[in-house]
Amino acid sequence: MALSQGYSYKRPTYGGGTPSSPTVAEVPSIQTTLPTSAYGQTIPVVYGKAKLPAAYIWVPPILTITSSHIEYWDTVTKTTAKMSARLRFARPLVPDSSWSLRKFYANGKLIYDGSTGYRQKGLNFRFYDGRSTQGRDPTMVAEEGEENVSAHRGYIDIVVRDFDIIGLGAPPVFEAEIIQDGVASVDVDSFQTFYADPINTFAAMDWDSNSFYGFSSSSSLIRRFSIGFLREIYAIEINSLGRAYTSLAENFFRYIPEMDRLVAVGNVPGILGGVYPIILDPVSGASVAEAADAIGTPGQVANAAACFLLSNATSGIAMFSSFHLGYVSIYTFTADSITRASLSPADWDSRGRPECFTPGEARGGDADIWVCAGNSLWKATVNSSGLMTVLTEHATFVDAPVYAVWHDDDVVVWTDNAEAIRIDGVTGAVVWTKAVPYQITIGSNRNLAPPDAHRIELELFYEVNTAYYFTNLDTGLTRSVAKVSSSVFPFVFDDVTNTVIRTDNVTLPVRYLFDASGDGTQRDLSDFLEALMAAGGFDPAEVQTINIDDVIDGAVIDVTAGVRDIARVTCEPYSIAIFERAGTIIFKRAATDGGFAVDATISLSGDVADH
Repeated sequence: MALSQGYSYKRPTYGGGTPSSPTVAEVPSIQTTLPTSAYGQTIPVVYGKAKLPAAYIWVPPILTITSSHIEYWDTVTKTTAKMSARLRFARPLVPDSSWSLRKFYANGKLIYDGSTGYRQKGLNFRFYDGRSTQGRDPTMVAEEGEENVSAHRGYIDIVVRDFDIIGLGAPPVFEAEIIQDGVASVDVDSFQTFYADPINTFAAMDWDSNSFYGFSSSSSLIRRFSIGFLREIYAIEINSLGRAYTSLAENFFRYIPEMDRLVAVGNVPGILGGVYPIILDPVSGASVAEAADAIGTPGQVANAAACFLLSNATSGIAMFSSFHLGYVSIYTFTADSITRASLSPADWDSRGRPECFTPGEARGGDADIWVCAGNSLWKATVNSSGLMTVLTEHATFVDAPVYAVWHDDDVVVWTDNAEAIRIDGVTGAVVWTKAVPYQITIGSNRNLAPPDAHRIELELFYEVNTAYYFTNLDTGLTRSVAKVSSSVFPFVFDDVTNTVIRTDNVTLPVRYLFDASGDGTQRDLSDFLEALMAAGGFDPAEVQTINIDDVIDGAVIDVTAGVRDIARVTCEPYSIAIFERAGTIIFKRAATDGGFAVDATISLSGDVADH
């Protein structure tokens, strides 16, 4: 038996005597003194590419929680100390330039790598590049109130949320590698498999273990895949309790880690066979429980679906709308049971066929579900018995809503007129409306997985024949990445690792890994000098371009006085760093006779990372 550090252990005796309880060490105190940046109080200015330490500029009280419970004869004590913080790295030399995070470190340990999709388990953060459209951070707003929080425009920052520092003993020194105007790219890889059978369902994601499940109807196999290793781990045949399912519904296949169960919908043969929710053991393939009542009436198929756990994590709710007649069915489930709790009239009591269910806030005994139906966004409260206790029409639209994502207590809705609309989650007021360069289709013809199947923090991913699109849920702005293949198949998006898992009825599963930072292309030294002069307050017409053939990877300027002073005077008192390449820097300033004079030349040699 593996023991945690801090425990002493005596082997228990059997057949006589009382088992000995372990001695639990005292919980170590957590140092809350914050480390300072290597730059002291100076905020460096950056250009191109840089790796920088952070300065803490906001930290709410660090809460340490200790709990104990009994496991057999062991007393297990667990302590967490979670810290939220705003970390400041630099100010961009070029205003409103775009920056992306490539790597993120804590005490020298890599905790995020955008080039590989790696992110330390439990790491939650948002990266800000300081552009003029930047909004307030939700973590800071929740702690301080919206009126007391700045958007911190003009600075490259990271806000971490609930970062566990118990294993570190103190708030760590953070570092980040950042890239200016990184070229977005996508790495497309197919999985190595045991079988050639295609996957017929959306991927059922197991986020914590970086894996997913799929189902092949041609062989009735549940299959598990490792995302990081791009390999199939195992496959097991479904052993049904009472029904011979021909396949599983494409749009409803979920993994519930708290129960170690798959929740799915089985299609029964025959035009009047119907579809039934089932609970599956992902290891044995056994059908642990099967609902006695079908979704809607015989002959119906699932159009939209959602699955969520209540806060006790031992029971959950599954909701479905049928395609043909628009019934809404609600099921309650545990690890070994599933029961239909309610069934609506056809066409959801004349409100229209629901096109999307989006789980919202979950409380002790109930939860909010946002429903797109007709031309309205509805807010339904569902209790642990599977009954709708409250139902209100939260917002209405000129164009029908087809998809919605719950985000920072608001709801972002996509309509059938290629637009995204953010709705205040309390008042129903429109926060913003943005046109998007794509159209999310109706539920029966949708390759985009339902909202609860994704892991979305800031962006929604959508794929069309010519491009990949990412829509920011804070601003509604959409960025795109070009694609080569014109194929579009069912996909699930992980916003945390910038990964898409695509499954389809034709080929093997595919992983898209998006990297928005690239590796930082080299830049002309003369471009850096001109940007430095402009940042120093010179009009571009005042700057004479000189021919410099050298290139640089990036620059960090230690701004003790100001960029304008650096641009105007001899730069010897200041620290200029050019990363990864030696070269010559020439600074110019306007001369009194209208010409230009060279103030100073600094030659860098040796290992430039030391400069």
